[in-house]
Amino acid sequence: MKRADYKATRELLVNTPVPQQTRSYKPVSHEQLIDLTLESIYQAGFELDKETYTASTDGLVANGRFTISNVADRDMQLQIGWQNSYNRQVSLKFAIGARIFICQNGAVSGDYGSFKKKHVGEVQTFAPAAITDYIKSAGDAFRKLQSDRDVMKDIQVTSTRKAELLGRLYLENEIISSMQMNIIKGEIKKPTFDYGAQDSLWELYQHTTYALKQEHPANWMNAHIETHDFFVNEAGILVDRDVQPVFAVHNPANQLHLFEAV
Repeated sequence: MKRADYKATRELLVNTPVPQQTRSYKPVSHEQLIDLTLESIYQAGFELDKETYTASTDGLVANGRFTISNVADRDMQLQIGWQNSYNRQVSLKFAIGARIFICQNGAVSGDYGSFKKKHVGEVQTFAPAAITDYIKSAGDAFRKLQSDRDVMKDIQVTSTRKAELLGRLYLENEIISSMQMNIIKGEIKKPTFDYGAQDSLWELYQHTTYALKQEHPANWMNAHIETHDFFVNEAGILVDRDVQPVFAVHNPANQLHLFEAV
């Protein structure tokens, strides 16, 4: 079965008509979010690597992801992301995370303080300040994700354990679909990438996020948050809910280390 492709351009998002404001609905435009994020990245002293977007075919649901070149380690770099909609299908949500260099997978944790707001009330005035504050504190979120990764790399999982975890992701938690299960199965048998930790919880986590790459924009962020929470819980990592949230990818050579960059 052919995997869906939701890649979008900034032009598509900017040109998607913003719906009319009502008493109970106050839209925040995709263009406003793009401009705010880029300006906040600059104000925080970060260097933008690339910006990527996904959207439904009509542009009513969209995700923006912005990777940072000067906050990175050997595996991943800081990534800032948001989701937004004009059809009330999803709330405005903002998260700080990382992108895995080798596979371009994403990892998002909602437990590290992701910002979420329904399109009502004072969302239009609250969102800009929240986004700026989150980006300024992105270093703490990235350090927490680094710690999560290191713990998961040290946890070995047998074939039986992998089957149990995937069964729970599919049947019990309903995080992955049958198609995604087949993708993960194929990755376990013949990995597309070497994550540097064979048969570890981290490798299984990366196989799972690889399968989530083509998730619909309306589900992308929640699916990644739930997946991250699932694997963090399996690793026995205590969650600090006062720390900001995170995304993930693997890293090219000559990247500055986080502590040199922040």
